[in-house]
Amino acid sequence: MLTNFSWSYAGKLHNDFLSNLKYVNSLTLLFNRQRVKLRIALSTLDLILNLLGSINPSFMPSGEEYDAITKDTMESLLRDYYLDRYVTIESIRRRHGRSYVITIGASPSLTIGLMIICDDYCEYYIDNRVSSARSGASTYFQLVMSALTIMGRIFSIDLPKILLTHNPTVYGKILPINGNEVIALSIWDILRLVDVISKEDLTISDISNVIDTVVHEFLHYTLDRKYLVASTFMQMTKRIPSVVDDGVIHELIAWTLTHHVSRYVAECIKYGSAGRIDNAELMIQYPVRRRHALTARKIINELLAGLNGYC
Repeated sequence: MLTNFSWSYAGKLHNDFLSNLKYVNSLTLLFNRQRVKLRIALSTLDLILNLLGSINPSFMPSGEEYDAITKDTMESLLRDYYLDRYVTIESIRRRHGRSYVITIGASPSLTIGLMIICDDYCEYYIDNRVSSARSGASTYFQLVMSALTIMGRIFSIDLPKILLTHNPTVYGKILPINGNEVIALSIWDILRLVDVISKEDLTISDISNVIDTVVHEFLHYTLDRKYLVASTFMQMTKRIPSVVDDGVIHELIAWTLTHHVSRYVAECIKYGSAGRIDNAELMIQYPVRRRHALTARKIINELLAGLNGYC
């Protein structure tokens, strides 16, 4: 396992992580392996969240925000995540201490590693992907903020707060925190983009790829804030949309527009102007009712009117 990664020194390990690490070499691991893996996974994710978030502290959750982010990640780890498949823990006895190698993944092709060496105290090392993500994180954050500013002007809407999350089951999502909708961007969105954000000169396609997640979530945020789905659906069908109606129409619009809006905003970031977009073919990934398609099409046309070449 040690030879599969290239390691970079990151610092000394804090006490919260150490308190969870002690369970790896106890009977708890033998009789309650899932619980130990859950503890170690959350501690590792928290460590990486702080490493990447330290590049731009304004993205870091704190207080009730951190509690909400952690609760959401914990629920996802328990409900939607395969701990046995994506988390491994290896303990290696040394002459004067012990070493640990922890891997955690969001998918089979997106995995990170953490090495911990304990003698009198414990130091930790991060793998090349995490190190590269930290080096390129400032580029990611700058592009995200530029995209938000442009989309706020295009769609005439106040900007939401953006926070980092460590949830490995999503790249981004809308989270209600303190009565407000917050766009939570996962550290895994940064980790998947290390080859892109490490470039010196990004192409339109590169920029579009980087901002794709925040664009997708911003479209959902815009639909919610402007009540576009409910008002349009009631206008066209004369009835209140159900939760299913709302969800299907949301996804139809977001999946259809994300690529077009991402590219438009990328052109704005790189050139200061963009080509007008007059039409977007409806992206239907599963069978939908006619009323869903018609409502989505009407809202898409309204939103496309803002993509008129100006930024």
